[in-house]
Amino acid sequence: MENKFIIFLILFFSNVLMVFCQKTSNNAEIIVDLSIKNKKVESVAGFLHFNELEPLQKNISELKPKYWRFGAKLKEYTPKRKTQIEILVKNNIVPIIVISDIYDEEHWYKEKGGWIRPSDNGAPFTKLINDLYKELGNKVVFDVWNEPNLKEVWGGTREEYFKTFKVAHDALRNSPDGKNAQITGPSISSYDKEYIDAFLNYCSKNNLRLDVLNWHDLGNQNDAVKLQDNIKEAKELLKKYPNLGVKNIYIPEIVGLAEQFNPLTAFTYLNSLEKSKVYGGCKACWDNPDKEGENSCWNNSMDGILTPDGKPRASWWLYKYYADSLGKRLVSKTSKKELISISYFNMNDDFCTLIGNLGDKNYNTVSLSIKNIFDSKLFKNKALKLYEVPNTGSSYLEKPILLLKNNIVLNKSSTTIVLKKLKAKTLYYVIISNN
Repeated sequence: MENKFIIFLILFFSNVLMVFCQKTSNNAEIIVDLSIKNKKVESVAGFLHFNELEPLQKNISELKPKYWRFGAKLKEYTPKRKTQIEILVKNNIVPIIVISDIYDEEHWYKEKGGWIRPSDNGAPFTKLINDLYKELGNKVVFDVWNEPNLKEVWGGTREEYFKTFKVAHDALRNSPDGKNAQITGPSISSYDKEYIDAFLNYCSKNNLRLDVLNWHDLGNQNDAVKLQDNIKEAKELLKKYPNLGVKNIYIPEIVGLAEQFNPLTAFTYLNSLEKSKVYGGCKACWDNPDKEGENSCWNNSMDGILTPDGKPRASWWLYKYYADSLGKRLVSKTSKKELISISYFNMNDDFCTLIGNLGDKNYNTVSLSIKNIFDSKLFKNKALKLYEVPNTGSSYLEKPILLLKNNIVLNKSSTTIVLKKLKAKTLYYVIISNN
């Protein structure tokens, strides 16, 4: 009887320990099914402001951004403005010009230090827009006013901004071929359903056509994930206003000040934009808290992914790997919502995966399962390399950190690679290649 009781206790505590281990262990799986054909995808990546695009040509070619939003450094009509926009168009980048950036110094503060709002006197604003449209036509998207919900850059009431948007809209639409002009707004500093609804309602009542709805999202990784819910809600809101003709949503500024150098935060935003099936988002630029006087809007650093002297920071590597993924993207699914990934074949037909652990805990193991391999040559006699793309702040990162190199073992038409101890809040890159 005593022996039976001891056996019972052993079995009981063994089961308790097993359940405890199952609950406390943090494991996950990424499944990539190669039976689903790879496809080309449009980039959702974009940048904000620049000084000169010519020195950035190599980076532009490598990173393949789709959008570039600007204005402040191109206030005056010069051959330079035309040349810069031609470079963007040549590289298949959508130029987005912020009209208020062009307008403010000339008309906004000049007279008696006052606020000369276009809603009070629309003539100067209309003339500026007529000249801009005559110069640029439909090569660019027109973003009417930057963050008009903030007093520092607007100073008037919401209704006065709505009237100003109408001034801009009418000036563009009344231009030759203005019916095809691309207009976006309201470009507020953060998502605000009530503000957006009021703006859309004004546009609807005044027969304005809005091509692209937008707002800014300057946050952290949690905000980047929540962006998916905000976009979903905004899409539902748009159903109330079918007469506006809104084609899609675009986020003119993404990634907050504290997160500006963090590659995982940028990846989370790009991932959310893709999942939400919207046009894209431009990485915001900020003062560098580590170096007085450095501002990534005005030092040609592509919003801080480069150092001022052109060396790559950690986020540059994220944008590079993301650009490499656009040609042959694969379907990649994760077993945990805190784990995000994209998988693809690069230009050399190397299998690659970007993995982001958004959670607060390390993963003991992440199983990368590649199924239905249609050609064993893609993996046979190749090696897997696992890299960490660390958040190095404003320091440059010559190369991501190599953590692991293993030979690949094929099991018929599949292989499973076990990645151990993936840290919380960290970005990783996997490549299977000959090298």
